[in-house]
Amino acid sequence: MGKTDRGEHPLMYDDYTVQQVDPQWLQERVKPKRHIGLTPELCILCRACEDVCPWECIYMMSPDIIKDADSSSLKTLASQSHAVFIIDDNECTRCAICVERCPSDALWLGRVES
Repeated sequence: MGKTDRGEHPLMYDDYTVQQVDPQWLQERVKPKRHIGLTPELCILCRACEDVCPWECIYMMSPDIIKDADSSSLKTLASQSHAVFIIDDNECTRCAICVERCPSDALWLGRVES
């Protein structure tokens, strides 16, 4: 899963500073109280979401960016993944164009719980 036609993994970014979003910060944003979710099992790493995003805030990153995380669940994710799906919450407007474009229905739009 997630390989190109030539059997290679697609180029992944590794020059990004990853920070976990604080739910309280997200609640207080002026933006709509929604978020983009991902069902990893459905993702085919086609990167259509990256390509179609008008704000250029979606990244498929190398799992190496979280290999030294404090969280054991993130370390496990890094060791088991070919890519890490990142949305820059400072830039995302929740327009959901990426959700509409996703050919495998891996992306979805959800509401932030109060």
